[in-house]
Amino acid sequence: MADPSETTQVSHEPIAQQVELVDAVRELAAQVGSLQDDVQALRAEAHALPSGETDRHGWDEGAPAVAREGAAWVRSVDSPRARGIAIPWLLAECLFLVAVAVLCAVAGLDAPVIVAVMAAAWALVALAEWLVSRAERERYALVFGPGAPVATSLPDDRSWFGSNGDDTMLDLPSAERPPTRLPPPE
Repeated sequence: MADPSETTQVSHEPIAQQVELVDAVRELAAQVGSLQDDVQALRAEAHALPSGETDRHGWDEGAPAVAREGAAWVRSVDSPRARGIAIPWLLAECLFLVAVAVLCAVAGLDAPVIVAVMAAAWALVALAEWLVSRAERERYALVFGPGAPVATSLPDDRSWFGSNGDDTMLDLPSAERPPTRLPPPE
């Protein structure tokens, strides 16, 4: 009897698996070919697809980014303005007033003169605040319009409050009690 380690057994399973793999690859190649034909047919239509040069996939390394154009209405909307630098105005105003007070003290001014200079500095800060708030109000008025129109009140017709709420859609209104009515349209 032969030693089992010396005998070789040949199995036909790997060949069957290779045949299945080859068939799957051929089927996949046929699907890819039909998809390429569909793409070429779409490019030939009136609303053609972009040429093959712009059909770069996102996973291609080193490929430049493809800029796609959006809808026409998106391009017609103005882009937002660049946001300005955020300045802590309260801190800047306080530092300005402190700097004016320190300069007045270093200059050796008398107390009444220091009070007058500080009042003028405070008036300058208040004027700057007022001008900034006025500019913001004007900008918001341009953007959002003069404001929402004030709704006129309903006419003073209390008859539609006449029902006591006992009438429902299932009940018929009684002769003594008229059903609830909506106010007349304006």
